Amino acid sequence: MLNIALAGATGRMGQLTLKEITGHADVEIAGVLTRPGNPFVGSDAGILIGMPPINLSITDSPKKAFSDAQVIIDFSHPEGLDLHLLEALQQEKPYVACMTGLNNVQQDALKKAAFQIPILVAPNTSFGIALLKQIITIASKALGSSYDISLLEMHHRHKADAPSGTALSLAKALAEDINSNHNTPPYPSQSPRPSHTIECAVLRGGGVVGDHSVIFAGEKDMITMQHRALDPSLFSQGAIQGALWLKDKAPGLYTIDHVLGFCQ
Repeated sequence: MLNIALAGATGRMGQLTLKEITGHADVEIAGVLTRPGNPFVGSDAGILIGMPPINLSITDSPKKAFSDAQVIIDFSHPEGLDLHLLEALQQEKPYVACMTGLNNVQQDALKKAAFQIPILVAPNTSFGIALLKQIITIASKALGSSYDISLLEMHHRHKADAPSGTALSLAKALAEDINSNHNTPPYPSQSPRPSHTIECAVLRGGGVVGDHSVIFAGEKDMITMQHRALDPSLFSQGAIQGALWLKDKAPGLYTIDHVLGFCQ
C-alpha cells in the first residue's frame, strides 16, 4: 500500500484525485494540503468529496501534510511550487508535479531538485496523450516537410493558459523530430501560411475536459490524429499510476513517457 500526500486538494483536480485515492485498492491518502487562508483548513478531508469523516484534517502546512506520505502528488497552482518542492526535498519524498503553466525558473527548480529526489513532471497525466505524442513523431518522420502541421486544442472556459501546456509539449515533440525543420513554440494562425511553422489554434468554451488534434495537411490529403478526454478523473488516475511507478525510483527527472516505457 502506497501512502500519498495530495497538494492542491481543494481545487477541482485535487478533489477528483482525493476521490480516486479513497477508492483505489493500492493507495491511501496520508496528507491533504491546501493554500494558507483556505476556509477548509482544519476540516476533515471527507467534506471535499461528500464522504463521511476519514479522520484526516486538511492542512496548510506542507511539513505536516507530507510527513506520513511516501509520494507527493501536487495539483496546486504554480505559485505553490516553491514551498512544496522545498518541503519535498527536506523530507526526501518523491514528487509528482501535475500543475500547468510553470515558468522557466520553476522548471529549472524542478530540474535542480531532481538531483536529490525522483520527480515526475506531468502537466498532463493522460497516457493517451503520451501515446499521441509518439504517433505524431512517427507521422512527422514518414510524411516529411511537404506537410504543414497544425494543432487544434479546446478546453473549458476557465482554463488559465493558452495554448495549453499539452499543446506546447506536442509542438515541442514535433519540432525536436530529427527530420523536422519546424520552429517552436507553435504560432497562431496566419494567412498566408508561413513556411516551417507549427500552427496552433486555441478554443475555450463550456466544460470541455481536453481535446487535442494534430493535423498534417498536404497538397492532396489531410491526416488528423486526435485525443479527446471525456472525464477529468482520467488525469487523477494517471497521477496515481505515476506515483506508484515513481515510489522506488532513483533521483532524476521523469515524464509519463518513462512511466509507459517509451524512454529510459
